[in-house]
Amino acid sequence: MSEQTTGARFRLGVGASDDWRMAVDGCLLQLMPLSESANVGFVYVSDRMAERLPQILKRLSEATGIADMVGACGYSIAAGDTEYCDEPVVACLVGTVPEGSATLFRRPTERPQGWLGVVHADPQVPALPELIEDFAEACGAYLVGGLIAARGPRPQWAGSVTEGGVSGIVFSEAQPVLTALTQGCTQLGELHTVTAADGNIILELDGQQAYNVLRDSFSVQSLQDLRKLSNGLMVGLPVSGADRPDYLVRNIIGIDPQAGGIAIGAMVEEGDQLFFCRRDPDSAARDMDRMLADLKRRCGDRMPRGALWFSCMARCQDQFVQDPSELARIQTVFPDLPLVGMYCGGEIAQSRLYGYTGVLALFL
Repeated sequence: MSEQTTGARFRLGVGASDDWRMAVDGCLLQLMPLSESANVGFVYVSDRMAERLPQILKRLSEATGIADMVGACGYSIAAGDTEYCDEPVVACLVGTVPEGSATLFRRPTERPQGWLGVVHADPQVPALPELIEDFAEACGAYLVGGLIAARGPRPQWAGSVTEGGVSGIVFSEAQPVLTALTQGCTQLGELHTVTAADGNIILELDGQQAYNVLRDSFSVQSLQDLRKLSNGLMVGLPVSGADRPDYLVRNIIGIDPQAGGIAIGAMVEEGDQLFFCRRDPDSAARDMDRMLADLKRRCGDRMPRGALWFSCMARCQDQFVQDPSELARIQTVFPDLPLVGMYCGGEIAQSRLYGYTGVLALFL
């Protein structure tokens, strides 16, 4: 990957209005005048305007002259240092990347080669974790992105309206990008080994009934006590081969005290390892600060030209509700960084589908 930046800073435009045309006009007012070399754009639109996404992207593309635009809608949108939650907004980040370094894809069967892909996905796509893994392997790309969290329609755009529920853009190594992930949960107790399982149902951990191990991990006496836990019941599945401790968080979706089993949102096999965890604002804040400090170190004397941010809806709703917010933390480390993104129902990093995380990509 090149150690040099590849052009001027990206430009960010944000327009907020119940009228989608006025929102686009407000966005364009901040974007113009653009550099003649600007050739890529990322657009995130409030789900209040989901049905207007094709018209919004078409108008932005025609006004800017940028054909390579990708976009999606969401309940909450990130732009600059502001989170727009349930507000009618159009946010657009445009910039210059090396000519020929970006390739759009409109469906998961299109698999352009590259080293980094930005992916938007519909959560209703079947077998999505496996599809993401296969797509990353076929493209040879490290992926960043997320699952659309929206009410009603979930349209996407990659140069035109997309099909298949997965779309985005893949960059070659000519465009340097730094990426990082931050977790939002804290581990409770020790690591356990699955000793009996059936699909997504864990029957035994360490030779004991899984329910008993779960109850002991949360220091409660009954199923009623478990249900009272405000931060939810979750498991962490360690990721092997990562360069730092990494794990996938999956929800506990069922508990059977009589049979002693627990069901989780993932398939498990005997010999797999896991730990119980819960969302924790303090640990989430510490890990985000760690991530940003590490990215700052990796940037050295290079200044990011623009950024994409994909964060879990749960983080903005109950983990970073007090100052400083996620976006404020980013702007403190990287002042005036042009940034856009969305709050997701699942985050994509490398080749995996995460939960309760934040994924940041910096264009150098």
